[in-house]
Amino acid sequence: MADWLTRSGWSAFVLWNLRHESNLPYWPLERVIETQRRRVRSIVKHAWDNVPFYREAMRQAGISPADVRTSEDLASLPLLTKEEVARDPGRFESAGDARQAITLHSSGTSGRGIRIRYDPRALFLALAHGQRNRLAMASVLGRTTGYREAEISRPASVSLTIREFYDEHAWNPRGTDLDRIRLSTEVPFEENLERLNQFRPDVLRGYGSYIGAFFRWIQARQAHFHRPRLVHYGADPLSAADRALIEEEYQIPVWSTYQASEALRIGFFCEKRREFHLCLDDVAVRVVDTRGRAVEPGGTGELVLSNLTNRATVLLNLRIGDMVTLGDKPCECGRSLPTIRSIDGRADDLVALPDGSEMHALGLIWRLQSVPGVIQVQLVQEALRRFHLRVIMDGAADSSQVGAALEARLRATLREELTVEVEPVEQIPPEPGGKVKAVVRRFRYAAEGERSV
Repeated sequence: MADWLTRSGWSAFVLWNLRHESNLPYWPLERVIETQRRRVRSIVKHAWDNVPFYREAMRQAGISPADVRTSEDLASLPLLTKEEVARDPGRFESAGDARQAITLHSSGTSGRGIRIRYDPRALFLALAHGQRNRLAMASVLGRTTGYREAEISRPASVSLTIREFYDEHAWNPRGTDLDRIRLSTEVPFEENLERLNQFRPDVLRGYGSYIGAFFRWIQARQAHFHRPRLVHYGADPLSAADRALIEEEYQIPVWSTYQASEALRIGFFCEKRREFHLCLDDVAVRVVDTRGRAVEPGGTGELVLSNLTNRATVLLNLRIGDMVTLGDKPCECGRSLPTIRSIDGRADDLVALPDGSEMHALGLIWRLQSVPGVIQVQLVQEALRRFHLRVIMDGAADSSQVGAALEARLRATLREELTVEVEPVEQIPPEPGGKVKAVVRRFRYAAEGERSV
């Protein structure tokens, strides 16, 4: 437990950094960009002085910190993948004193964890910058503090680890924090529903995939449910069908923020709840196509991220695996921050087709989820033409009829002769990071044909 002087110091730091939160998103964009540029220059100089990977990379490229002054200049650094970071995380960690840093573990794309160290300053800056999201949510809740929140997450999740750090290193004056309970993704829906009805939260927060499956389960059983005033999802997407169910059937506004273990503040919803406003003072982002070329506003591509605030593990020009669509016009809310229109899934959420092309999970899963009697489905591609479907079904559904319908719809969608096994399950096992993947692909193409991985 930190001493009173440390706790007071970090509390004062948060209060100081709250002073611009209500108006920074409305600043002229060039003023925000100037803040971003200062942080680009600072983090690149820190990386040169303290992080072995970047010092070696810049020397090999014949550049110095003086050559990287804007977000555009970050493209001159090596383009990283999460797998590279996972193989040797120490090469991206600062050589400075990091005794106060905490370690977060990102689950990665195939359950392969990535170790990311965060320094206290970056963590408390993220806490302060979360106020822009809380101010927008107040349009529904009527307040930014003091409401009741239930969060459904895995044990030892990133959010829980960070919350414990805040509680140990800063003061939370009475009335300024939230009344919280934490529920687990690892227990049956019935148990979480019972605790939610007892607690009666104003906000229900959790993984998008879990929240969607949870509401479909409630609907299928016509279960009694205390309706929160707002549903907040993150970590992975909530499908359009699930969002429509929550907003139209249950009349609950759906909210989201865009964040990752690699950067705690990427984007946030405004009152319009249509697009994510980018936190350009915290991150620099590029969106690129399959050839690494920047896409135009309104285009879709893979997000390349640079965290400008964390100095314990420095991650610049990192492909985090998210496919996103850029906004192409200013938001009606009046904020100047540019937007991401949608997060379209993972770059690895792809079904391989025999002709060598690939189909994204979003183009397939919704067709399977819309089969009557289906609550949740996971598609496992075992081989090029062999699939295994794990399905949670409505208790009143005929499993043989649902299985036949799923098999027929999959064949009709892929237009191929397939081997399909349908497995009714009570629960779909999550990945080590606590998320349930819509598509799991267990083979890759090889020169001599397909091969399992």
